[in-house]
Amino acid sequence: MAASAVLLVGGMFVVAQRVMHKSMHGPGRGPMMMFRQLDLTDDQKGKVKEIFEANKGTVQPLMEQLKANHEKIAALNGSDDAQLQTLAKQQGALIAQMIVAREHVKSEVFAILTDEQKAKAEQMRDQMKQRFQDRMKSWGQKGDAAKGADEEE
Repeated sequence: MAASAVLLVGGMFVVAQRVMHKSMHGPGRGPMMMFRQLDLTDDQKGKVKEIFEANKGTVQPLMEQLKANHEKIAALNGSDDAQLQTLAKQQGALIAQMIVAREHVKSEVFAILTDEQKAKAEQMRDQMKQRFQDRMKSWGQKGDAAKGADEEE
């Protein structure tokens, strides 16, 4: 059961890490895609770029630490529960720091948006949230089907 919990947390971390990495670095993904849909002015685009650059020094080291811890966890292969617990706690703390950093960036960016852009951003966020929930439901249903097949055997 503990191994399942660790795998679940590890899986969530991998997803979170990829999402954060893509949203902060990937072209056409995450906030960058959203900003294009918000029709930012050239001035706003420049300010967003400045905000991302100013926060890069906080986010990049966290990403590197998350990746290094993830590699350590993977290398353990569940062989050392005490070390796994330590690394899992470190991952949790790093993810918490990443969430705080992301929210600071979000706050700074929202401060430069017009009321109309803020409303559109909230609408897009709600749509993304709904798509995520739909995927999770679909994933859960696939897991339930697999579980039912296992129980029949």
